[in-house]
Amino acid sequence: LILLDSLLQESQRYLTFMMVSQELLLMFSILVTSLMLFLTVYFMITLSDLESDFINSLDCSARLNRWTIPRLVFMVTHSLLLVAQYSWVMLLVSLPFTIWLVYSRLKVKQGDSGLYDPTEIHIRENLRGAIKESLGYMGYHMASFFVYMWLLVSLMSMDTDNPGVSSRGR
Repeated sequence: LILLDSLLQESQRYLTFMMVSQELLLMFSILVTSLMLFLTVYFMITLSDLESDFINSLDCSARLNRWTIPRLVFMVTHSLLLVAQYSWVMLLVSLPFTIWLVYSRLKVKQGDSGLYDPTEIHIRENLRGAIKESLGYMGYHMASFFVYMWLLVSLMSMDTDNPGVSSRGR
């Protein structure tokens, strides 16, 4: 009986730890997603400046390539956070974006300046493609941000005695 009681207390501590860690993981996911959203907005502004001839292609490529590796690290970190949260649906939505970014980075030839090449970025089709890709990432990061906010608010508003009713509704 004492052994069963200690096992129940241990499982309760584990569940309490999982609730706290779930909330922290969601908060960290929101932070990473907001950083990626800001980075994507920076990419869009830089690409639109190139399209409007406010900056030259060499400066544009240097600015974008400087942030390509941190962007990749954020995307992989984001996917790992989803695995840690057991959020399989969001992981399935996230993986194509992460895999595409990894594939694009691995596709860069040895000796090129990076993902954004100054000699090719100024070609209209390549510039339009980069802008469309950034818009896709921006939409994904924005949707992810609001989904995580909704999940965090839902998780924090749950009442332990009555899960269907929030604590403020009493």
